[in-house]
Amino acid sequence: MKKYGIAIFIVTLIASIWILSSYTKSYTQNEVFSYLVKAQGYKPSEIYSVETQIAKAPLVSTQVIFKDEINARYFYKKEQGKIIQYNQAPIKGVDDGTYNYKHHENK
Repeated sequence: MKKYGIAIFIVTLIASIWILSSYTKSYTQNEVFSYLVKAQGYKPSEIYSVETQIAKAPLVSTQVIFKDEINARYFYKKEQGKIIQYNQAPIKGVDDGTYNYKHHENK
């Protein structure tokens, strides 16, 4: 009987973690998209993709690719209740510092 209880607990724990992470990713993705449209003035048609990942640092990071610059990606996070762009990078390879990112936000 204890084995079933432990198995149910483990399955419930895994399901809870999966549901929480899915919700967090979806919620953050929507927040970043809204920030880009409402605060930064982008049209939804100008945004190619918005994808949120849960990682180490920052814990929740959102990668944005714009349609007019599909070879670059921009990284956003929520810090102290605000969405901020904290980095940018090429889709492939390493940033050598010579590329001029079109959508870079001044901090």
